[in-house]
Amino acid sequence: MASFKTRARAVDMLGRQQIAGIPTAISELFKNAHDAYADSVEVDFFRNDRLFVLRDDGVGMTREEFETRWLTLGTESKLGSDALSLPFVPAGKEPRTMLGEKGIGRLAIAAIGNQVLILTRAKRGDSSHSLVAAFIHWSVFECPGLNLDEIDIPVREFEFGKLPDAGDVREMVEVFRSNIDKNVRKFPPELKERIEAELDSFIVDPVEIDGYLPSKNLSLKNDGFGTHFIIFPASELLSLDLEEEIEKEKGIAPPLKKVLLGFTNTMTPDHPPPVIKPAFRDWKSDVRAYDMISEVEFFTPQDFLSADHRIAGSFDEYGQFVGSVWIYGKEFPQHVIPWREARGEKTKCGKFSIDVAVVPGMEKQSYSDPQTRALLNSKLMSIGGVYIYRNGIRILPYGGPDVDWLDFELRRNKSAAYYFFSYRRLFGVVSVNSSDNAGLKEKAGREGFSQNKAYRDLRAILKNFFLQLAADFFRENALQSDHFITTRKELERLADAREKREMQVGEKRKKLQQSLDDFFVKLDANKPAEQAAEIITDIEESIRVAKAIRDPKIAAKEFIGLESKARKRISDLKESYKITRPRGVGLNKSAERDWAKYSASIEQLNNQVFSPLEHQIGELVGREAERARIELDRRLRIEAALEDLANSSRKITRSENTATRKTLEKVGIEVHEATGKSIANVERVVSEVIRDFGKLDVTSMHDEAIVETRISLEKRILEVQEKEKDFFQYVRAQLESVDVKSNDRLDQIEALEQSNLALEEQADLDLQLTQLGMAVQIIDHEFNGNVKSIRDNLRELKAWADVNEDLRGLYRNIRANFEHLDGYLTLFKPLDRRLRREKVDIAGDEVFKFVRDLFAARFERHSVEFTATNAFLRHSFKSFPSSFYPVFVNLVDNAVFWLSDRNGARRIHFDYRNDEMLVRDTGPGIPERDRVDVFESGFTRKPGGRGLGLYISHETLKKVGFRLELLKPEGEWNTTFSIRME
Repeated sequence: MASFKTRARAVDMLGRQQIAGIPTAISELFKNAHDAYADSVEVDFFRNDRLFVLRDDGVGMTREEFETRWLTLGTESKLGSDALSLPFVPAGKEPRTMLGEKGIGRLAIAAIGNQVLILTRAKRGDSSHSLVAAFIHWSVFECPGLNLDEIDIPVREFEFGKLPDAGDVREMVEVFRSNIDKNVRKFPPELKERIEAELDSFIVDPVEIDGYLPSKNLSLKNDGFGTHFIIFPASELLSLDLEEEIEKEKGIAPPLKKVLLGFTNTMTPDHPPPVIKPAFRDWKSDVRAYDMISEVEFFTPQDFLSADHRIAGSFDEYGQFVGSVWIYGKEFPQHVIPWREARGEKTKCGKFSIDVAVVPGMEKQSYSDPQTRALLNSKLMSIGGVYIYRNGIRILPYGGPDVDWLDFELRRNKSAAYYFFSYRRLFGVVSVNSSDNAGLKEKAGREGFSQNKAYRDLRAILKNFFLQLAADFFRENALQSDHFITTRKELERLADAREKREMQVGEKRKKLQQSLDDFFVKLDANKPAEQAAEIITDIEESIRVAKAIRDPKIAAKEFIGLESKARKRISDLKESYKITRPRGVGLNKSAERDWAKYSASIEQLNNQVFSPLEHQIGELVGREAERARIELDRRLRIEAALEDLANSSRKITRSENTATRKTLEKVGIEVHEATGKSIANVERVVSEVIRDFGKLDVTSMHDEAIVETRISLEKRILEVQEKEKDFFQYVRAQLESVDVKSNDRLDQIEALEQSNLALEEQADLDLQLTQLGMAVQIIDHEFNGNVKSIRDNLRELKAWADVNEDLRGLYRNIRANFEHLDGYLTLFKPLDRRLRREKVDIAGDEVFKFVRDLFAARFERHSVEFTATNAFLRHSFKSFPSSFYPVFVNLVDNAVFWLSDRNGARRIHFDYRNDEMLVRDTGPGIPERDRVDVFESGFTRKPGGRGLGLYISHETLKKVGFRLELLKPEGEWNTTFSIRME
């Protein structure tokens, strides 16, 4: 008699070689945890050590179960055969449909890493069994000529909630090594050498690992139960599968995230609670992890509700769909989409349900707000698609943006308008289950369903479904497309109007801002006063020339003429500083502040420069004429002044009149052309209808056909009539809204636009503050965790260095460098609000030392001299360090920035006098127009600045009873901030 024998290589071929990749292998282990009735399955991957730990809190395995189930390929336990009963079902839990079918999914572990330590502990009822440990090196199964029954797997038991330690693991590794020793002739030298080297490097201590892993409820110590896999070292490919940069150019998620996200369905509204919660923590450092597959990284129910369109319903056994369709928020309930291919026979795939959401590709066709749309777009590009879930667990590979299993793009390339749907613009779920859809079989390698009749029916039904949806709702001539077409056109019209409006006013805002900037540059440089002085100097010279004229009448005429020229120059000077605010254009917060400062400054110029200049010239002309004994006709002087002003007014009015008439003429031409096109359009359609009617042979048509033809022809005329009627009403409404007697309409537009800009700025600021808070929280956690970890490790290293002379030098160097780093980190301790939220004595010399040490490197780099008076160093006060230290840091940080490009002395100085702490510097100073606004939220002149530092400092001190003020320049100190008690 002969019988089959199984080579060890079968394990390698069924496992590592067959699985699609590491992400798929991890998904298989997640499914095993599901089948073990786990509530949680978590992975912790420590990149630096390449340590991979997967844990679940499932029912675990006894030694007998481990050997008869886990170590037996193709087990029929999940089929409930006579040989093995179904797995244990914990009390109080609903029976789960087993996801594993072939009994080989566990072999996928080999794709993650060559060496694995398995720890499992069973709980049956109220009693926990012994912990079972086993070690496997998968490369042994690559050995040619080696049979499975020639490989011994070391298995040990540990009682009383004890975990194996490093020594226990080492013993199992050595037992496994004996497989090589007793079959040494069968192992190729290179394979033998590699395996033995890897066995030597497997230094793993489960006790230590258990101590630093999070989620202590998954521990196998004491009464813990479940199954753990410790893989070391993990494949180098795992880090690559985690890297965001790999698929960045394609705009899709990294391989592991793409495969493991959405392991359970958590995206659809009212989804059933997941029976198992997965996690994958990527530890890029020893103190900080990022959960790659948390629910917020996946699509959420809120994303569904934010989408523009949604379709949800069920397909019966004959492939007929009944459900609801939401188009721009409007529900079309009980919509039916038939599948005619059924022909009265039940489908092979069975009944199933669907819930998908659609987001248009063009922003102008979406009613989502920009922030929500940006979030949806990022998810759609990286993980968008139609997913398949069986019993709430995802079936790979369906759902990824690179898996167009329903051929959306193939059809869309033919006609995007006709087929409408794109797999890059929709996300959702097709839900199947094991009982109703038993015909759907997964391939052994977990790369999707087998291409059998059931799967072909499923695809055909869904492809027909989306094709018919487009025909029903999303095409121009669809029966139920009115709401879609009307709403989309309205959204596009409003978006186009906003874009056009922004183009119109954007340039006006830009010109206004440039004019304001130029004005303040001249004002800060004292240009108006210099130009006024030039006019005085020039007229004084002209007066000397006029006084030399001997003929009194000619001299008098010359005096009056030069006075008129001077007034003209003053008028031109005033006009050069005059800025006209564009009507009906809203300004943002910064521009509004600048306009208010301009209005105040121009009034001040009129009062202090221009008006005094006019009086001075009039007095100067009269006084010098009197000295020269030249009689000036007072009436003539006044008439000349009035004539000059009248001519100027006429000129300006004529210019504005010409510009206004040109605008009116342009609008008239545009209206005339547009209305002419509308009339021509109506005439064209009417002519086409009459022409088409003339070609018809109505004598041979039935009455019903005649009625349908008439209705069709009438519809074409009525459609163009309504379209052009709406256009005429739209144009007329715009013209009627123009009220030349009132400015209310432009004022209303300006007010609304300004309010909208303010809200947008506030939203941006709120987002920045949120991100800033999150960053501070992360930094705080990172600093504290890293410092604590380094201190702990240094203490352990010292113990080794004390007994190992070779380590002493290394320890001293590491210790010295850490103390240097720790010196910097301790500078941040006063900033900790929670630990130091009590009033203490704050000494000036401590503040000075803190700032000096913190900025030492920057002071040296930018050649900044930092000093303080004895009065400041001796001063002390009682308050919260967390409120004051950041203020000094912010003031000095700003000073260093503005000093860095400063020529001359670069000094920062702390002083105390008259109950005020002063922070002073020799920088460029703060322009007069900004002296009030520097404490406003969002105001900044620093390139790339957020405008939050001084605002937060001001508000923080205000809450603790102090006041932060900007004082006027004094001597060399161009900028001086004062801190005093209110």
